Amino acid sequence: MKAAVFYEPHTPLRVEKTPTPEPKADEILVKVAACGLCHTDLHYIDHGIPTAKQPPVILGHEASGRVVQVGGDAQGFKPGDRVLLPAILTCGRCPACRSGRENICQRLVMFGNDIDGAFAEYVVAPAKDVFILPDVIPLIEGCVIADAVTTPYHAVKNRAEVRPGDTVVVYGCGGVGLNVVQFAHLAGGVVIAVDIAEEKLEWARRFGASETLNPTQIPDVSRAIRKLTGGGADIAIEASRFQRLTARRTPSGGGLQRS
Repeated sequence: MKAAVFYEPHTPLRVEKTPTPEPKADEILVKVAACGLCHTDLHYIDHGIPTAKQPPVILGHEASGRVVQVGGDAQGFKPGDRVLLPAILTCGRCPACRSGRENICQRLVMFGNDIDGAFAEYVVAPAKDVFILPDVIPLIEGCVIADAVTTPYHAVKNRAEVRPGDTVVVYGCGGVGLNVVQFAHLAGGVVIAVDIAEEKLEWARRFGASETLNPTQIPDVSRAIRKLTGGGADIAIEASRFQRLTARRTPSGGGLQRS
């Protein structure tokens, strides 16, 4: 198969022929339809952030495709199924997994970091971690759901627990941040979006933000938020590309907090 292989930072990926992976008994082989380009991939390429697997390594962890081969012990899939691969694979046995917090699995394995990813024609994955993609979701456009959509959904739904009427400030309106805006709006939140790029703030308004703030155009963002909310926001979510996505509900009666 052909794959885009990462060898070292600050050099282009090399498109070359590599062996097509063989699925183990509990795995499926997927023909990749699309794989999103994440800033994590750019960190490896542009900034020298090391991958767990020593290069050469195939990057890419936001993949969708069709099943072409099913291992003997893999359940629930057949050739031709449209599927979505997760960004990370979990063990299912550690305390975090057993308590429903697989996102912090103690033995997690990430595509394009710990193991070869999906910047390739084919990729294998454990059947237990793969999802059927509904026909109403386009196969190519749906590839980013596994990372850029599920991550903000978890932040809004499970961590911040946004409820109708909550005031939610979203810092950073890139790909993840805009999905935070959408989910917070859909949850009934009143969203204030903050970014230094006007085109991103325009997208935030389209996706449900009630107010937008550009720190380069106002002297004090915190004061502006207090003025808009009458005292402070209920929830702040940091989604800039320079920070890990975090969410926190502010104390009752308190002002804005950043997590």
